[in-house]
Amino acid sequence: MAGETVTCAKGNTYKQRSEHTLTDKKDVSEKTVPIESTKAVVIFVGGAGDKESYYFSGRPYRNVLQARTSFDTRTSTLKKEGKYESTWVGYNDVRGKKDIQRSVLGLIPYKSCPVYIVGHSLGGWNGAHLTKIMSDWGYKIKMLITLDPVGEGALVWLGSDIYMDKPSPVAENWINIKATPSTPDSSDGVADFGEKWIIDCGPSINANVDANHYNASALFARPISGAKSASDLLFESIMSGF
Repeated sequence: MAGETVTCAKGNTYKQRSEHTLTDKKDVSEKTVPIESTKAVVIFVGGAGDKESYYFSGRPYRNVLQARTSFDTRTSTLKKEGKYESTWVGYNDVRGKKDIQRSVLGLIPYKSCPVYIVGHSLGGWNGAHLTKIMSDWGYKIKMLITLDPVGEGALVWLGSDIYMDKPSPVAENWINIKATPSTPDSSDGVADFGEKWIIDCGPSINANVDANHYNASALFARPISGAKSASDLLFESIMSGF
């Protein structure tokens, strides 16, 4: 039977991929049982000053939003087919149960839906924590991508709404990218002051990219595995589910 659009209790809509017809031993009439479609959800988590001003940073920089916009263009056909959704949140939007419920869970149509998390700077730190929290709640985290994550320093703990303990990510795949610019700028100094999260083991890919800390789009789009970027690997993982 062809798929149809279903509205769930939360108000979200998603496509049913197919239906099975089952016959009960005592009831010979056919019963249709809907099968949840595969729908990828990508959560882009910005760092300090990304979605809102950070102390004296002035206007929001929207660094990870640029990465999201580029990726949404790439997946526009999937979105039209109801197979892909994304959201852009600040690092402080995923700090605590109420924030996560308000900012993230409403976008996910069912718990087995593949979830991908892309976090930049402080968003990489809190995004990594988010994978553990959501996995503990029964959600399926397919991939975590941390873009030059920051959060090790005591001063940044005091001045930012981040988790105090070091993350213990839970994801089927984890890609970590460290900014190692040939020409550092002020954003790299800020990241060093906040203390980058030094990751020695855990990720399936742990790469260095010649880009400045602020440039989430470059960290996301430049090659890290042969000719492939984190964006390419994310896209491939999503497409493999259909």
